[in-house]
Amino acid sequence: MVVIPISWAVGKNFITDASTEIYGYIPQEADIVVEINNRNFISEIMYQRIYNEDYVNNTVEVEEEDIPTGIDYFSKVILFREQWAEESVWIGIVAVNNDSEFRNFVEEKIDDSHIVFGDDHAIIQLTASSDQAAMDEHLKNIANKKTKPFTARVDLRTKFDKDKEINCFLIPQSRSHVNNQIAEGVLSMDFHYDHIDIDGDFTTVHDFVGTPFTKYPLNEDVALSLRSSLNVFNSIWWFSKEQIEDVPEYDQIAIDYDGVALRICDKNWGYPFPFKSFPEMQMQFDYSQPEQWKQFMAEVINEEKVRIDTITNSLITEQGAFFKYDLTDNAFQLSRAGTNFKADESENLYFDFQMKFEQLISNTVVEIDEENPPTAMESALISMAMEGEIEGLHTFDNIEQVRFKMMEDGEEKIKAEGHVQMKNRDGQSIVEGMYFITEALFYIKAFLTPAPTSDPDPVVITEEAPSDTISDTAIQ
Repeated sequence: MVVIPISWAVGKNFITDASTEIYGYIPQEADIVVEINNRNFISEIMYQRIYNEDYVNNTVEVEEEDIPTGIDYFSKVILFREQWAEESVWIGIVAVNNDSEFRNFVEEKIDDSHIVFGDDHAIIQLTASSDQAAMDEHLKNIANKKTKPFTARVDLRTKFDKDKEINCFLIPQSRSHVNNQIAEGVLSMDFHYDHIDIDGDFTTVHDFVGTPFTKYPLNEDVALSLRSSLNVFNSIWWFSKEQIEDVPEYDQIAIDYDGVALRICDKNWGYPFPFKSFPEMQMQFDYSQPEQWKQFMAEVINEEKVRIDTITNSLITEQGAFFKYDLTDNAFQLSRAGTNFKADESENLYFDFQMKFEQLISNTVVEIDEENPPTAMESALISMAMEGEIEGLHTFDNIEQVRFKMMEDGEEKIKAEGHVQMKNRDGQSIVEGMYFITEALFYIKAFLTPAPTSDPDPVVITEEAPSDTISDTAIQ
């Protein structure tokens, strides 16, 4: 539940534009900057609180008194990422009107918080660092404005639209083995009554001319479908915590995903969790440099990141996800039972994506593995826990569908357009979106918890796995 003090709607009914002073704290080396315009969110929630009271009361918890957080709720909130050779860290900047109240509020939520205060602003570390002492010093330098500001590189006042609820500036990081195609870009989210519009534009690098458009049409029938001729993916994710990094350069990527069968198996079978997963999916990378991909797969196999059965062309991940694979001179394919992509090049698309939440969740099913079944008691306990988790995921299907595409927009320019459709046509996208994000962050926190590196003994089922990857401060 999202908590809104009732006094906001009573005593703070005139909201002025938020200051852009907060931009001065963003360090120049940030490669992603996200701006959240609280003023826009709160204005709409106040309006809905007055004119749509029953709906708001069923979605948002209304407090009679202000919560002593020390936060200036009518300012902007900034989230940014800095990336170095060994790690990347997310940091938040929040305007505050009471330092001690804010620190007490955060310390009540987490034991090990990392907060530094500047002039009326708090700098908060949101994700873990492998060198916390150096990070603490870096936070102090940010708070004291001793780092070179991002505004010396980009004037965010000319890039961000104050009338949009969320703005994001991105500078894609270069990778040693892949040519960067996008120099920088801006995305904005505009919350309407029952949907959210996404728009943006990107500047490409000078040698981008000649980049092909997407080769395969989007699949509208599956839960998730993606097509891209941009080299924007550095990792292969197995729809779990696992990933394989440093993917070679490719010409096209096509993915269709329509759910997964989770088969509960004997806990001693050797997987970190007591089930095998069989994703209903097909994935294909098209490329023009097969030797790079053959070397890449050889390294993956040698490092035992996956197990390969060359007789059946099966690929099995460490966590028990099963795929069919094929590696040719033209493409690398992963699938449940073969791929069936049909080429039909688009006229102007570089990226195309759609996702249907309800279908994605409903097509996640729990079964018993007939080859290596668990004991009857394990089967009952694990089935109950997993089905409960899947049922809980339906809190997310208040979003009906997400669409996003990137297309040609003149020389060295790419236009981005997206649409997030809410299921509740009588609701309000800000209220629905805040509820979705609040719930989703708890699941993301559990998802990003590092996977076990040794065989589990025994399997322990809990409501939520502890994690330092995304702190409770970030969730709040």
